[in-house]
Amino acid sequence: MFLRQYLWLREKLPIWKGSLFRWLFAGEQLQIEEGFKCDSWPSVNITDGAKVYIGPKVHLRRNVEIRAHGQSEVRLEGNIRIDRGVRILAANSAKIIIEKGTRIGLYTVLNGGDSIQIGNKVLISGFVYLQTSMHNHQREGKIQDQGYSHAPITLAEDAWLGAHVVVLPGVTIGKGGVVGSNAVVTKDVQAFEVVGGVPAKVLKTRS
Repeated sequence: MFLRQYLWLREKLPIWKGSLFRWLFAGEQLQIEEGFKCDSWPSVNITDGAKVYIGPKVHLRRNVEIRAHGQSEVRLEGNIRIDRGVRILAANSAKIIIEKGTRIGLYTVLNGGDSIQIGNKVLISGFVYLQTSMHNHQREGKIQDQGYSHAPITLAEDAWLGAHVVVLPGVTIGKGGVVGSNAVVTKDVQAFEVVGGVPAKVLKTRS
């Protein structure tokens, strides 16, 4: 009896927490649709001019952080599950769009100095880093004083990134592309290619 009650409570708590969070904080800059669930309230920081949209049936695990600054926008389209410790940062005029059915593993970082587009039913494992910004590093002057260059990242539908993958600015991973664990992706991955290594190279094509 006790176990059954515990399991029931564990299932319901994220629904109740999500409903309360939506009731307290949803507004013009933070839109939240029905069916939102969270294991703990996310840390959401939105500055003037930015927007965050959380679609229906989005489930955030513990300690998820969402930050939107400048004229940026973060959109979680629906039926998305984001594991604990994930950080989503949008700045400048970037748009971070995560389409329906995507799953993101624990402690992954989406660093959106430029836009990040993630298609339907993408799988992103834990400790992945999507990096759209890079320090300028000319010989003259200190690196930390030179600012950044930016380029967008696109993950097409059905892509799969293994654990500890790093995707660098300007990369597109095509439909059904697979990136092996610990790879560093520096150039585009074509549809259904399987890549791995540092830097990532084509290993085979999905059959």
